[in-house]
Amino acid sequence: MKVIGAQERIADCIEIRRRVFVEEQGVPEELEIDTLDEAGSGCEHFLVLDGADRPVGTFRAYWETPTRVHLQRFCMLKEARGRGWGRAAFAYAEGYFSAKGARSMTFGAQCTAIPFYEKCGCRCVSEVFLDAGLPHRTMEKRI
Repeated sequence: MKVIGAQERIADCIEIRRRVFVEEQGVPEELEIDTLDEAGSGCEHFLVLDGADRPVGTFRAYWETPTRVHLQRFCMLKEARGRGWGRAAFAYAEGYFSAKGARSMTFGAQCTAIPFYEKCGCRCVSEVFLDAGLPHRTMEKRI
């Protein structure tokens, strides 16, 4: 497993997100694709590749402040879950953004994924809210 910057492979990122969020979870496609997917948006995109260099996961991130990064669209294909790749990808994001000066990461987590993020050392910092019709909470990780 490896994580790569994917500015030139945004189509692969969007395809993974479409399969996970739109097909699997029923999020309307028009909510899934947005201006942060456009070139020049300032958002960085990443792909998680399996041992054969096939895309199996993705996430994106942008700077909220000079020391805080906001992660979004963190997901793994169903067949890639449970192999530790999500945890490894989250650890990659921590190291990558810490090296660029980030001291914390925030993100909206689906409530069903909160146990995963808690195992990664994150904590909830908000009450439940709906995003794309799904319950979420804002989470944070100091890095």
